[in-house]
Amino acid sequence: MIKGILFDKDGTLLDFNRSWLAPYLKASEYLADSVGRPELASQLMAKGGYIEQTNSWVPDSLLASGSNRQILDFWSREIGQSLEGERLDMTYAIFAHASSSYVPVLNDLGGFLQGLRDKDIKLGIATMDDEANAHGMLEKLDLEGLFDFVCGANSGYGVKPDPGMIMAFCRLCQLKPAEVMMVGDSPRDLVMGKNAGVALSVGVLTGAHDRAQLANYGDLVVDNISALVDELD
Repeated sequence: MIKGILFDKDGTLLDFNRSWLAPYLKASEYLADSVGRPELASQLMAKGGYIEQTNSWVPDSLLASGSNRQILDFWSREIGQSLEGERLDMTYAIFAHASSSYVPVLNDLGGFLQGLRDKDIKLGIATMDDEANAHGMLEKLDLEGLFDFVCGANSGYGVKPDPGMIMAFCRLCQLKPAEVMMVGDSPRDLVMGKNAGVALSVGVLTGAHDRAQLANYGDLVVDNISALVDELD
């Protein structure tokens, strides 16, 4: 029996490109301008994994599946200056402001999640974004009361693909990993599920990776989270 579902956030509950491409572009332009080298913006995006020609992402790249801290540490090395003080605060603010433009993958995301709760399934979010931004997204979309557990890369449970986030979800909700389904759009999500020993690691195609890329890591790949209802039934 599946008694709990742990969701990734970006690319799983939210349309990845429509939610995050604009903030990434704005942040890269800001950092490039801050060192007087505006031409660096496209380089920061490309080396982070964005393929401008096809509006797609390098599989498992930093921008596609890394944490904010990992992205900023990488960009800091690329611009040759440490990110601290006003520059760091501004970049984090740009990332946090993305919550004002989050685009859910389903028109009635709340209704879908409530349907899962009606099946007595515990719900959680494990994101490589910061935890505060995850709560901001839930508040913005009026979903806060539907989740039993929310954590981010800065919550102290480790980062994907380490199993810490899943184990924390299990502890809080009194579940065994074998009673949990992990759902995400990146190899890191699916490998995290495998490392924790979950019942199913399910990939979704609403993020930065295609079916072939995810099939190498997950037990199942579906178009979007709406397909989970049939799988549970």
